Amino acid sequence: MITLTQEKEIQQYLLSKHLNQKLFLEIKDHFIQQISTLMEEQKSNFEDAFQDTKLSWKQELDFVKADLFSFRKITKIEKEILQRKFRNIMLYAAIFTLLLSQFVLTVSNVFMYSEMILIGAMVSLLIYNVIFQKMRLYHYLQLSFHPLILKNALAGIVLFTSAYLLYNHLAVQGSGMMKLFFLYAMAVKIQILYYKARKINVLI
Repeated sequence: MITLTQEKEIQQYLLSKHLNQKLFLEIKDHFIQQISTLMEEQKSNFEDAFQDTKLSWKQELDFVKADLFSFRKITKIEKEILQRKFRNIMLYAAIFTLLLSQFVLTVSNVFMYSEMILIGAMVSLLIYNVIFQKMRLYHYLQLSFHPLILKNALAGIVLFTSAYLLYNHLAVQGSGMMKLFFLYAMAVKIQILYYKARKINVLI
């Protein structure tokens, strides 16, 4: 049976890993269950069981770079969750862009209305995050240098450089690509702000 003092020791160890709240609670429960099992089945004392449990979780709780475009370090288990979230963000943004692409490139004013709606959604999320104090000034700076935003910037450079080299009528081709790229980039940014509003870790 884990005592209150022992539980606090487990908490202190996990707090040092800077896990988000949901993951912290999940791993804490796993730690308590695993330590209790070792103490009951192998008749280990708390310290030995705690050390064995920490060793079994060492790989998942080691600190690694959160992303290639980030200097921030998080635990490996949190990175895996975060990278899955990033892939989903990019996938949803790509699907959204593809669904609108035919209308944007062929129907007049569709891009203008889409642009207004996306900017309105982003501003609404920004205002919400400010009013309910979900974001501070440094969060806005982090958003500007967010790994997904930097990846979009790099992709944009590659895209427009390729268009310049491949197409003679760059103004025409580039205009269409710029519109689609704008929709994609805005969809990514809106999702990041949405996750931030829900207090889900997306590196801001």
